[in-house]
Amino acid sequence: MSGTPGPILEVRDLHTQFSTLDGIVRAVDGVSFDVARGETLGIVGESGCGKSVTAMSILRLIPRETGRIASGSIRFEGEELTTLTEEEMKRLRGHRISMIFQEPMTSLNPVLTVGTQIAENVVRHLGVSWKQGRERAFEMLDLVRIADARRRLDEYPHQLSGGMR
Repeated sequence: MSGTPGPILEVRDLHTQFSTLDGIVRAVDGVSFDVARGETLGIVGESGCGKSVTAMSILRLIPRETGRIASGSIRFEGEELTTLTEEEMKRLRGHRISMIFQEPMTSLNPVLTVGTQIAENVVRHLGVSWKQGRERAFEMLDLVRIADARRRLDEYPHQLSGGMR
């Protein structure tokens, strides 16, 4: 035994399907991969090949009304994600596992300030007060070198540049 820990993420034979008027669409059909702690995995392919659906499947963000994980295994830190309840997934998402969506303007809520959106996740996942969550939001913006981070907390997504979003 080498003593090296196993992968942080293991995806095995993942199948994700969507029901349409034309029948079943197999958006992800047998995908398998591992990601080790500290490793970066890039998934490339043509438009519509299932890259985003794979990521959304891992986070269990497939809309129940139209899609489902038909089979396969998704293990994160040794825990099988496909069998967790929605409440259990909510505790994981944004705290231990996350996705950075391609289009920031559709990811951020346009009616909430940037500070509120960041602080909300800090409060939910770390169980701190709103004041502490807001302070941590400032620290995060400052850490990624957002100019005038304290002022940016009170701005709305449309007031930030694309790179800032």
